[in-house]
Amino acid sequence: MKEVRLFVDPENVGKVMNAMAEAGVTGFYVIEYRGVSPKRWEGFMIEESPEAALKALKDLSENAVMFVTVVTDEVCERLKEVAEEYLRDVRHTIVVAPVDEITVR
Repeated sequence: MKEVRLFVDPENVGKVMNAMAEAGVTGFYVIEYRGVSPKRWEGFMIEESPEAALKALKDLSENAVMFVTVVTDEVCERLKEVAEEYLRDVRHTIVVAPVDEITVR
């Protein structure tokens, strides 16, 4: 089993949902958030006052969406392939981590 996290800009949510459906993903959750990409953050230093730090985060961060699913190894490989097809021309990040155990009560 693998946990797959797929990060995209909000305008690409439909592409991710189509890729997940095509790959055979049967369930997922979505989180909308604000994030700072490595390219925007690289080499950046801020004044350490709380107000300045929060302003810098507000100014640097962008809206994004994270999809999270747990799938078999086979579906994971298919999802990576299909997602690359759907998202080849847009900014995205895919993170895969092993799942050792799932407990549902």
